[in-house]
Amino acid sequence: MNLYFISGLGADKRIFQKLVLPESFRIHYIEWVPVTRGESLDDYCRKLSEQIDLTQPFSFIGVSFGGIIALQLSKFLKPLQTVIISSFCFKKEVSKFYIFMGNTRLYKLFPAGFLLKPNHFLFRLFGAIRPEEMRLLRNILRDTDPKFFRWAMEQLFSWDNSWKPASFLHIHGTADKILPYRPCMQAIPVAGGQHMMVYSKADIISRLLSENLLSANG
Repeated sequence: MNLYFISGLGADKRIFQKLVLPESFRIHYIEWVPVTRGESLDDYCRKLSEQIDLTQPFSFIGVSFGGIIALQLSKFLKPLQTVIISSFCFKKEVSKFYIFMGNTRLYKLFPAGFLLKPNHFLFRLFGAIRPEEMRLLRNILRDTDPKFFRWAMEQLFSWDNSWKPASFLHIHGTADKILPYRPCMQAIPVAGGQHMMVYSKADIISRLLSENLLSANG
């Protein structure tokens, strides 16, 4: 079965490089494409859907902002399963501060260049503790398109979803500083997992995915 991995805001497939899954799953990575002025999230997702082979059974695995994309894609496609990691499905799952930032649009006060500049605060926020994690995050931030980043931030803070796929799995770290773990998420908790845990705790995430992913044969 095909697995389509969708990375976080501005990130790419490098974040998944440490995952090890059974050979029965064929791994694919959704590539971000340029966004056009005024483009809606739904229209953007329909562009991304062109990368998916709809003739074969498939599932989505989205991390952070990629989880939102996975859920949006699942609204008009028919994946076998939708998995989100370090992400959220409903507004009630995020903190009041997050909602406040979205309602007041205060996030617009921070230039994309400032938010994409590697520093110790961002390393700590993302949970990049070891040198290799800092190096990966630094490279991802360096390669992120500021125009796409600004657009994605707008989508992230304005997204208000009320739907969940029938076959849905949520994995979340208990130490996530960007999207703090909350019991109402009904997620599989990863003790001490931070926002980059798909990389920093790849062994645990690999095991959870291997144990919980549905196969094409059910």
